[in-house]
Amino acid sequence: ERRLAEEERQRIEEKAKEQERNIDDLQALLKERTYSPPTTQPDEPLTEDTDLPPEGDGDTAIATPDDFANDFLTSTPAPAPNSNPSILDGRYKINRVLGSGGFGMTYLAQDNHRPGEPLCVVKHLKPARRDEKFLQVARRLFQTEAEILEKLGKHPQIPQLLAYFEQHQEFYLVQEYIQGHPLSDELPVDKRLPEIQVIKLLKGILEVLMFIHQHSVIHRDIKPSNIMRRELDNQLVLIDFGAVKQIQPPEQADKEGFTVAIGTRGYAPPEQYAGHPSFSSDIYALGMIGIQALTGIATHQLPFLAETGELSWRQLANVSDEFAEILDKMVRYHFAARYQSAAEVMEALQQLMK
Repeated sequence: ERRLAEEERQRIEEKAKEQERNIDDLQALLKERTYSPPTTQPDEPLTEDTDLPPEGDGDTAIATPDDFANDFLTSTPAPAPNSNPSILDGRYKINRVLGSGGFGMTYLAQDNHRPGEPLCVVKHLKPARRDEKFLQVARRLFQTEAEILEKLGKHPQIPQLLAYFEQHQEFYLVQEYIQGHPLSDELPVDKRLPEIQVIKLLKGILEVLMFIHQHSVIHRDIKPSNIMRRELDNQLVLIDFGAVKQIQPPEQADKEGFTVAIGTRGYAPPEQYAGHPSFSSDIYALGMIGIQALTGIATHQLPFLAETGELSWRQLANVSDEFAEILDKMVRYHFAARYQSAAEVMEALQQLMK
């Protein structure tokens, strides 16, 4: 059994490496194409001068005005729309839109081919371009991500991948529907959670982060709205893995300066702005959630020290020095100064609780 688990881990690790190469290929294709501004105004790319939204969890992708949105001038015309958009792949009946954003649309749907027509979540991803060269890379990335999600979905805190398909040169992931509420509902502005509750919250997410990092997978978009509190057992479930959200460049980007980056303002660390996430990038994002929970302050409103880039937050929370030191190490400005694995953070929290 241990040998089989190790073989499975190695297979996922290989897929994760393949996915990094796919992302590099996609970035190279986007760089080589002259960018034409979209006719509609996208979300602003992340820059030092960007005004951040006053509330919410900063649900805006880094350098991603509209991931997979068809805002490029393309050499290939768009295909005819689905004749019946309320039924996808001949079986998934759309009930309602759950969300729309940088990467595309997310629907709540019913699977008409399964007994009882159970609910499922369908993610609809639109390629940034429709020329064949770009579509080949996007298709490869999509299929690799589906294979990774299928294997990761065996963990009880990750939704199962039920199916994936392509229709009209657009991509769809079908995943298990998690009945519950997002963690963002538990973290309203001005509400401070007690230290012991925040530690428990972090440990719940670290369990699943340890699993995905052991398989060489980086989530890339840890934030409260991507963590669900499952109604069935009160467990935290990590949703919306980021690698599939491949993007078009920001409106202001030049060829030299463009990088593919996935993440959310207020939660993503500096290296992610440059398109170089690591395991410690997920740790940074989780640390920001912990600080948000302790202070009751939205992450994009927390103060930073101008000379170092480090977060200055302890005076805003009722927190022990020991726990504050753990959080500080999770959110260090430079990735090399942070914990390098979720297991390290878990060990530090367990020592704290002794």
